[in-house]
Amino acid sequence: MAPQTARFQIQELDILELRVEKCYQNCIELGEFLKSDDRVNSVCYPGLKSSKKYNLANKYFSGIPGTIMAFNLESQDACFKFMNKLQIIRRATNLNDNKSLIIHPYSNIYAEFSEKEREEMGIRDTMMRLSVGIENVDDLIEDIRQALS
Repeated sequence: MAPQTARFQIQELDILELRVEKCYQNCIELGEFLKSDDRVNSVCYPGLKSSKKYNLANKYFSGIPGTIMAFNLESQDACFKFMNKLQIIRRATNLNDNKSLIIHPYSNIYAEFSEKEREEMGIRDTMMRLSVGIENVDDLIEDIRQALS
């Protein structure tokens, strides 16, 4: 590793805990917002108190079960229209970035899998994966709200 790269990584470690906490708080608020919207069929995030996995997540992840969630819309077409309308949240397969990132796993990282394999893994064509960043949560909610309309 180059010295400059090592230096940047060490600097990032100083604020890692703050970044994770901010991403987690954003994730909770976004999850609650998505759950409350009739255009969203389901939300999968173990940090939500309504999740069947909430107690396990708290037990094994010390109260912060990550910053990635999945949610389902009514159709694959609705997913693509939704992504095309997003203005703040970007399309990318990266995870745990400072920026919120979204993908349609079915047509992206699982595109080479057979229909049977995707079904066995629970990958539906209506599912979106959102890696939540540190942006202002009200801006993220508004971005999602306008993209759902």
